[in-house]
Amino acid sequence: MEAQSFGDKHTVRKLETVHRYLQTYTTALKFQRFELLYVDACAGSGSSVPRGALEPTESIQVRLDGFAHPVADTDEIIVGSAIRALGVNPPFHKYLLNDVKQSNVDALRKAVRQDFPHLADRVELTRLDANEMLRNLCTSTDWKETRAVVFLDPFGLQIDYSTLELLGQTKAVDLWYLVPVFAMYRQVSGEGQINPDGGPRVDAALGTDAWRHVVVVEERSTDLFNQSHCRSKRAVDIAWFEKVAKERLGEAFGGRVLDETLPLGRNGIQEFSLMFAWANPGEKAKLAAKLAKAVLA
Repeated sequence: MEAQSFGDKHTVRKLETVHRYLQTYTTALKFQRFELLYVDACAGSGSSVPRGALEPTESIQVRLDGFAHPVADTDEIIVGSAIRALGVNPPFHKYLLNDVKQSNVDALRKAVRQDFPHLADRVELTRLDANEMLRNLCTSTDWKETRAVVFLDPFGLQIDYSTLELLGQTKAVDLWYLVPVFAMYRQVSGEGQINPDGGPRVDAALGTDAWRHVVVVEERSTDLFNQSHCRSKRAVDIAWFEKVAKERLGEAFGGRVLDETLPLGRNGIQEFSLMFAWANPGEKAKLAAKLAKAVLA
């Protein structure tokens, strides 16, 4: 596997949580009539190396292009979500793996060919924008005959709220979504200025601009000369964005979102929040929430 350079302990925790759910999911539904899909819309290359493992003192490999790059010990490689899903037993009937980068798609294809040849005919690889891939999935699948687990681990604020709404409308998808709450928070400066480039991405991710009317407050003060002054400042924290993101996800899924979340990040900063929602309104589907709550514990 060709490993990407990112990740840390929080990455492992996220992946292990989702993997435990996938294993329980296929076991619980193995005697059902449905075709079971695993969908990874931002699959990456299949593995990653923690940044801390790529130190200048590590061994150096010279590539054919003449450039050198550090090589981490193979014990440091973090197996990614797609590869973990392929290792689930009983397996899914189909694996839909997508990434916008050609190099990642090529790495996934190589991993499937080398390590999972028995599943090769079940794997579909695409190179699309994640929103486009998921829209295609939602509109082309017979959801009366299909059930799916969708894992979203996006790069930044790339997932549109309209995509979440489509997933909720399937009434057949269980969703694990790593919400980039810190990326939302950082679009508002301490001085209360909303990033003109990043702000619209928060609008799209939350499906509303209502947040803009809450995150900034105006403070008035009077100086020694009795002159009034007004200044803006940020009025919310990361936890506020997590709360709003969970509420919005719940709206997209008809209120079926797990209250428990898994906060993740490095250096004591919450960068992400792993959330779970299920689209099926049936009573039996409530088992999904119980399973998700169990693996988050």
